[in-house]
Amino acid sequence: MSNHLSRRDALRLGALAATAPAATAVVPAGAAAASPAGSGTGRPGPVPRPGWVADNWLVKPFALNQVALRDGIFQQKRDRMLNYARNYPGTGGVLDGPDRMLHLFRANAGLPAPGTWPGGWDTPNHLLRGHFTGHYLTMLAQCYADTGEEIFRQKLDYLVTELGTCQRELDRRNPGRVTGRSGRAVRLGDPHPNQYVLMPAGILDGVTDLTVATWVNLASAQTGARIFSFGSGGQSYLSLTARIAAGAGPRFAITTGGSGGEQRVDAGVPVPVGEWTHLAVTLSTGDATARIYLDGIEAGAGTVTLGPASLGRTTANWIGRSPANNDPLLGATVDDLQIYDRALSAEEVRALAAPDRSPATSAAPTPLAWYRFEEDGETAVDHSGNGHAATIVGTAHPGFLAAFPEGQFSRLEPPTFQPNSGPNAVWAVWYTCHKIMRGLLNAYHLAGNEEALEIVFRMGDWAHSRLSRLSRADLDRMWDIYSAGETGSMNEVMAELSALAPDRDRRRRYLDTAKAFTFSTLFAASLAERDELSGRHANQYMAPNIGYLRIFERTGERDYHRAARNFWAMVVPHRIFSNGGAGQSEHFRARGIITSGFSSANDPRHAETCCAYNMLRLTRNLFFHDPDPAYLDYYEKALHNQILSSRRDVDSVTSTEVTYHQNMWPGRSRRIGNVVEYSRYGGNGSCCNGTGLESHTKYQESIYFRSADDSTLYVNLFIASVLTWSERGFVISQETAYPAEGASTLRFDRGHGRLRVKLRVPSWAGPDYTVRVNGVRQRVKAAPGSYLILDRRWREGDRIDISMPLRFRVEKALDDRSVQSIMYGPTLMVVRDATPSYREFTFFPAVKLDGDLGRAIQPTGTPMHFTTHGYLLAPYYISDPVPGEFNAYHPYLRRVEPEVVFGSVRTGVPNDALRDADGETFLDRVWASAPFPRHGDFLRTVRDVSDEWLAAGRHTAEQRRAILVAAARARPDLAP
Repeated sequence: MSNHLSRRDALRLGALAATAPAATAVVPAGAAAASPAGSGTGRPGPVPRPGWVADNWLVKPFALNQVALRDGIFQQKRDRMLNYARNYPGTGGVLDGPDRMLHLFRANAGLPAPGTWPGGWDTPNHLLRGHFTGHYLTMLAQCYADTGEEIFRQKLDYLVTELGTCQRELDRRNPGRVTGRSGRAVRLGDPHPNQYVLMPAGILDGVTDLTVATWVNLASAQTGARIFSFGSGGQSYLSLTARIAAGAGPRFAITTGGSGGEQRVDAGVPVPVGEWTHLAVTLSTGDATARIYLDGIEAGAGTVTLGPASLGRTTANWIGRSPANNDPLLGATVDDLQIYDRALSAEEVRALAAPDRSPATSAAPTPLAWYRFEEDGETAVDHSGNGHAATIVGTAHPGFLAAFPEGQFSRLEPPTFQPNSGPNAVWAVWYTCHKIMRGLLNAYHLAGNEEALEIVFRMGDWAHSRLSRLSRADLDRMWDIYSAGETGSMNEVMAELSALAPDRDRRRRYLDTAKAFTFSTLFAASLAERDELSGRHANQYMAPNIGYLRIFERTGERDYHRAARNFWAMVVPHRIFSNGGAGQSEHFRARGIITSGFSSANDPRHAETCCAYNMLRLTRNLFFHDPDPAYLDYYEKALHNQILSSRRDVDSVTSTEVTYHQNMWPGRSRRIGNVVEYSRYGGNGSCCNGTGLESHTKYQESIYFRSADDSTLYVNLFIASVLTWSERGFVISQETAYPAEGASTLRFDRGHGRLRVKLRVPSWAGPDYTVRVNGVRQRVKAAPGSYLILDRRWREGDRIDISMPLRFRVEKALDDRSVQSIMYGPTLMVVRDATPSYREFTFFPAVKLDGDLGRAIQPTGTPMHFTTHGYLLAPYYISDPVPGEFNAYHPYLRRVEPEVVFGSVRTGVPNDALRDADGETFLDRVWASAPFPRHGDFLRTVRDVSDEWLAAGRHTAEQRRAILVAAARARPDLAP
């Protein structure tokens, strides 16, 4: 169990922090092989805990501490984030980071909250506050699982313990009633869970004259908040507003024509803040007069010709809410609200407002409805005896834990369904909850913190209490609200809890709650392979698919697997940029639309980093069920490019230095306008800052997998690392300079026995991908986009050498095949230039029979840097290493090949102007078959494609002859 840290503990941790390296030390592979499992720095690590593993997985992961990164770009980026994790926020106190993460939770629980908060979105009053703490929990858990460093476990345990304290304190709230003017009252508005009171429809049926009287204690001088409102929508209502402007008094209004048709009466005396005030409105149709009383004294009167009967049957009757979502909910304590079906006299109103009047003994006329709020629960009993019981919207439930009030969840639920705009806005409350629960589960899974599991169990009970009361239709409506309905992967954590729960009933409840987070509309579309992603908020619909797989893993219901798999196939490759990212301004575009609309007038916010994070999680989990190498092709693309590039190449312990968006426009940088994407929203606290904490502390999680029966090792990624497979007794090191070099060596440093080794052959690999075992070339088929299998008994000292020469190639945008990215193996190479329009390159005249575009590209003296057409090519993953400088780049170029040419031999036949149904030019089609073993093979391909184009009417017979003659004459030019 976690315990509070003593002062002695804190001092000891201070010494640890002072001596901890800024970056994990690199040790020779031999030394690493002799170290305990997971000791990336040579220190003993925790027991291997891989996190969630499902019984029906065909392939399983290794624990983070079973795979140690070695020298290379991944280790360098990881070490920068380890340094941040050790030392954030750079103020010297070991627990300063956890205390910042706790500040808003403590404040929300009413506990002392010294210090400050992380910043960005994790600031007071921000609607997503608290989510960053969840990511921080996960980061610490991963850092400890990776390195075994005590400082990470101690920070994590302290944070978990203090969150448990906040949860217990929140449970001590009085979610029902508070002290009223006499007896008990209802507190409306944040931070109390109660939001407003819903009175029954038709409560004013048959009423012509009216009096509404109540006691109100305003929490603040807010404007525009209604004390009560009766009506049938935004056009027909009568209401009393507490303040219409700063320093102004209350306003009574009635209308059947919206706000523009209101008949109004304003009071000249403001309602005071922080003290009880009696307010009453009388409306007499006989003399067409409405009056407002404050503390029994008339404060305003005016002519009003409309009455309650003018509104028809009222169906929207509230205490503390307006008919309009853009009006704030009332922040006040309300007591003793009475409704009369006549206009009381001034004397009768004064009697209601008398300071010594007791509601229980009042001799006032019997009201039509009377809400005294004395009872607990969500029902406001009608003490008039007329049966008009009301409902208090905003029920609280035990187990709640957040950095914002529980009322935020009530606003998303029926009957409010509040969007993410306006003064009552709700912004992704369940998304935030998921990050906290996921972080706690990771603290349990990866670091063995039992208290974290108990906290998250109670959060699971709370989530079930909230959602089990709602219908499927109401849930669907909630989840379809833009941004407000974003839930992250709440279904994932609830499904995992169902496996961890100690009893059958809780397992059932948690699983039911996981299914409540099914986004029904898109779920059905995914099952039917009907692409309805265009225009949708990408992360809102990506993340639940991870949870669908968890539900499938718990239940075997194949629809959940099918929906997730089909969703993935709608994104990859149809909406993927060449860096592996997706989305524009956080939204999916139409299927197949990649670069269309890249202009100065277009939104430059592309490829939100969170999208790549979620797609990688989904891809990895799909692979466990179906080890299709296509999943790892995408995984490598997104990891090597978007994720690796998202961490700026500078050290910082105050900012995550992780991108939010990645601009894919030509000639832009990781700064959009005046906004630096690494520090958007302060460099801490945004969604992508949060997922960045996780992404850069788990690079090794997918380098190696194992089959469920431990008979097979999957080598997925070529990243310098050491695998300690304790269950099989193997220690296997991988030495590579990949992606700078297309080679990798696997060495069996320890262990022996039979093992199938499946080596991934990337889809971009050429026919010269070769494998040698102990120097002997293996006669095995290395088909691009597959796994090559080596099945033998291995001994200590055995060595596997993989050669996969890197070549330049292009990836073409689906919506415009002339817009292309230059790739070098897995790496996106960008043109370094600030011109905000496509650079135009021509490659085909330099191509020979081997089809190598690299003949038009020259190396420089710097590894992985090249020149072509007078421009510098550099890896996309290099992320602005000079403070204050932001490298402009072109992820895409315009390919210009105007004429069919072979080497220097011209044909006079247009190339770019004539394209097939797929948007390919004649030369595209020819060179797609390269490399050609001999010139004769090349000529046959030219003839075949030419026959096709002639038959399709794209070429004339004369043009075909010119092409065939030129292809034959070009033999000297095309020889390698």
